[in-house]
Amino acid sequence: ARVGIAKLRPDLVILDEFQRYKDILQAHPRNFAGDLAKRLLNHSDPETGRATRTLLLSATPYRMYTTGDEVSDNHYEDFFDTCSFLFDDPARVDRLRDKFRDLRLALTSPESLASAEGICHDIGTELSGVMARTERLSATPDRDGMLHEPETPVELKLLDLRAYRRLGNLAEAVGHHEPTEYWKSAPYLVNFMERYKLKEEIIRSAADGRFTEGEGLDPGPGLLNWEEVEEYEDVDPQNGRLRWLVGDLERHHAFELLWIPPSMRYYDTGSVYETPEAIRFTKRLIFSGWRVVPKVVSSLVSFEAERRAFAGRNHDYTAEYRRRGSQRLTFGTAERTASQARRGEAAGARRVTGMTTFLLIWPSPSLAEWGDPRRTPRGTVRPVSEVLTDVAARISDAIEPLIRGAPTEGLVDQRWYWAAPLHLDQKAHPSTTDHLLAQGGLTHWGDDESDSGLGAHVAEARAMLAHGPKALGRPPDDLHEVLAELAVGGPAQCALRAISSVTELPIADSLAVSNAARVGAAFRRFFNAPEVTALTVGGRSEESDVEGVGRYWRDVLRHSIDGNLQAVLDEHTHVVRDWLGYMRLKDDDRRRQAAEDIAQNVADALDLRTSSLRVDIPSREQDGHHLDLDARRMRTRFAVAFGNQALDDGGEVRIESVSRAFNSPFWPFVLASTSIGQEGLDFHLWCHAVVHWNLPTNPVDLEQREGRVHRYKGHAIRRNIAATLAPDLLESSLAAGADPWGQLFTMAVPTKPEADGGMVPYWVFHTGPARIERHVPVMPFSRDAAVLPRLRKSLAAYRLAFGQPRQEELVEFLGADRSDDDLLRLASRLRIELSPPDSDHTPN
Repeated sequence: ARVGIAKLRPDLVILDEFQRYKDILQAHPRNFAGDLAKRLLNHSDPETGRATRTLLLSATPYRMYTTGDEVSDNHYEDFFDTCSFLFDDPARVDRLRDKFRDLRLALTSPESLASAEGICHDIGTELSGVMARTERLSATPDRDGMLHEPETPVELKLLDLRAYRRLGNLAEAVGHHEPTEYWKSAPYLVNFMERYKLKEEIIRSAADGRFTEGEGLDPGPGLLNWEEVEEYEDVDPQNGRLRWLVGDLERHHAFELLWIPPSMRYYDTGSVYETPEAIRFTKRLIFSGWRVVPKVVSSLVSFEAERRAFAGRNHDYTAEYRRRGSQRLTFGTAERTASQARRGEAAGARRVTGMTTFLLIWPSPSLAEWGDPRRTPRGTVRPVSEVLTDVAARISDAIEPLIRGAPTEGLVDQRWYWAAPLHLDQKAHPSTTDHLLAQGGLTHWGDDESDSGLGAHVAEARAMLAHGPKALGRPPDDLHEVLAELAVGGPAQCALRAISSVTELPIADSLAVSNAARVGAAFRRFFNAPEVTALTVGGRSEESDVEGVGRYWRDVLRHSIDGNLQAVLDEHTHVVRDWLGYMRLKDDDRRRQAAEDIAQNVADALDLRTSSLRVDIPSREQDGHHLDLDARRMRTRFAVAFGNQALDDGGEVRIESVSRAFNSPFWPFVLASTSIGQEGLDFHLWCHAVVHWNLPTNPVDLEQREGRVHRYKGHAIRRNIAATLAPDLLESSLAAGADPWGQLFTMAVPTKPEADGGMVPYWVFHTGPARIERHVPVMPFSRDAAVLPRLRKSLAAYRLAFGQPRQEELVEFLGADRSDDDLLRLASRLRIELSPPDSDHTPN
C-alpha cells in the first residue's frame, strides 16, 4: 500500500462525502489506515517538490445540529476534528475555539450581543481559508430557499376514535403500553404491522383463545374488512393523515393521470392533464418514523387508485387480476385459412393479428419529422386540433404517391394504417428501415411472452415492403387523420424525437431509432397493465369484445396526445441525461452511449411491476374461541414503499428500480419511506413535495428530507423556468431538432443575480408558481401540534449554534424571548459567511 501511494504521485486527492472517512483523518499511532491517508494527502513529488492538494467535499460533513438525545453524534467535536485536519496547526485551532467561546458569551449576554457580529466576521475570515459552503437560502431574496408550507388540515372522525378504542383495548388486554403514537400514524395496525411487539402479543393471545367472540379481533372499527376489499368497496381511511393524503391526491386529479403533466406543454387539449389542479401536481415523498407507515400508505392508496380505475366494473380484487381488460396490445397470430390469403402477407401456416400493435413500437423517422408538435408556424401553444390538421396535411402530401394507384372501390384495407409508415420510411430512410427489420432489430425489444409473435409481425412487415403498396386495397377515408395522431402521439415517435434532441443524434440514426423502439416496447407493456388499460379507455364499458380490443391502440394514441406525451418525454430525457452524467456529448460514441442509457432508464421506469405486501386478516376457527390470521396480499403500484418489494407473481423488485420509477413522470406517484431515504438519495426529478408524516426530533432532519427534492434541475425549478421563460421560447419558435429544455436553461442563465453562489438557475429559481412544499399533517390537539412551532423556531435559529457545544440549550435560550421574525433577523445578521468568492475573483 505504501509503495502504491509512492507510485501514484497524485496532483489532487478528492474525498467525496468525507465524513465517511473521518477516522482516517485523525492522527493515531496505531491507525494504519490513518498513516496511509497521511502519506497520500501529504505526498510531495520527489522530482518537482510539488505538494499534493486535497479537496474534501460534503453537504453534511458533520451533524449541523445535535440535540441532547443524540448521544451518537457530537457536532462540536466533529466540527473541530475537521478543523484540526484542515488547519494542521494546533495553535490556529485553539484560537478558533476561543473565538467560538467569545461568540457564545456574546450571544448569551444582552450587554455584549452587539459585539457578536464582529466575532462572526472574524470566524468567517479564519475559516474561509480552508472551507467554503454555499447554501440555497442565500440565493433567494427572503432566504426561504423556495420553501412553502401549505395548510394540511387533518380531519378526525368518529370512526377513527372507535378504531383507537379497539386498539387501546387490545393493547391493554395483552399488557402493552399506550398505543396512541401508533394510532396517530397508521390505521388497521393489526392487519399491517410486522415485527412489532404489540402485534406479536396479539397473535399469541389470539392463538391462546384469550379474545372471546364479539370483541378483540372480530370485524369492526380498527380492522380491515377483507370483503370490502374483495368487492372494491370504499375503505374508510380511519386515520386523519391518510384521509388528508387521499383527499390531496383526489383534489389534484392524481387518480386520473398516468404521468405527471409536463412543465411546458406544446399544445392545448382541454384534458384532465391541463386542469389547474393537475398542472400544480407533483409527486409526494412521505417520511415517517414508523416502519408500518410505508406499508399502510402504499397498500391503501394503491387500492384506492385501483378501485377508482375499475369503478363500475364487475371485478373481485383477487380474481383474475391480470385478465381484467389488459393485454390488449399483443403480437398475436392465428391459424391461416385459404380464404384469408392476401397479397403482401408473409407465408406460413399462421397469420399475424393486430399489426396495429406493431405501430406503437415502430419509431418511424418520417412520421417523427412530420408530426413534431414543436414545429409551430406562429410559435404559440395552439389547440391540438390545429396541430393535427397541419400534420395531416403534411402526411397527405407525402403519401399521395403511395395511394395514387390504389383501388377506390371494394372493402377498406385496414393494413394501410401500419403499412403506410413502413413504405414512407423505406423510401426516405431505407437503411434505418432495414436495420429495424433485420434479425435482432425490433425483435431485440420483445418480451418472453411475445417474442415469437413479434418475430412474425416483423416478417409480415418485410413481406409488405417486398410486395410494395400495390398489394394493398382501398385506403381508409381517415388514413391521414389517424397517421397524424400516430405521428404526434405515438410513443415510439415521441421517444425518437426526445432521444434525438437530447443526444444531438440525427433522427434517423440507427442507435436513435433502435432505442426509441426500446422505449416504444416499454410503453406497450405499460399500457397493457390492467389499471392503465382501465384509465386509458376511461368511462366506457369493459369492452372485452373484438371491437373494443381492436381500437385500443387508438385509445393509447389519444391518451398520449391528451397528456402531451412529447413534452413529458422531452423534459424527462433532458434531466435523465444530466442525472446519468452525460453533461458533455463530445462525439458520436458518447452520444450513442447516452441514447442507450437514457432509453434503458425510461424503459426500466415504465416496466416497474406491480408488487404486493402481506396483510393479516383475523378469522375465527369453528370452535368460536381460537383465532387465526389469514395471510392476504395487497397490490402496490400507484403508491409504493421505499425498499425491496415482493412481486405480485413472485420474485422481487429491487430498491433501485423503485427509486428509478419514482424519478420518472410515471407511476408511482407516492413514495413512502422511513429515515432510510432521508440522506444521500435523489427524488427530485418529478417531485417537489415532502410530507412529514411524523415529525423528527431534530430540525435539521426537516431540511435533510426536503433536500431530497430540492436539487439540480429539480421539478420545482423546471416549472418556474417554464412559467417564466417558455412564452419567450415559443414566440421565437423552437429550433428544429434542438433540445427545448437545453434552450430554456440557456435562456435562464442571464437571469442569475450577481451573488447567487452558483445556485441560479440550476438549483434555485424562485420566480414562478412552484415551491418546495413542506406538508405536515398533524392531528388536531396532539403533541405534534405543540411541537411543530418549536421545531420551526429551532430550524430558523440552529445556524446561530454553529460550532458550539450544547447547541439545543443555546437555541432555546436565544428563542425564549424572541418572535420567529426577530429570531430570523438575528440569524441573518449573525451568519458566519463561508460562501466562496465569485468566479472572477482573484484570491490573494
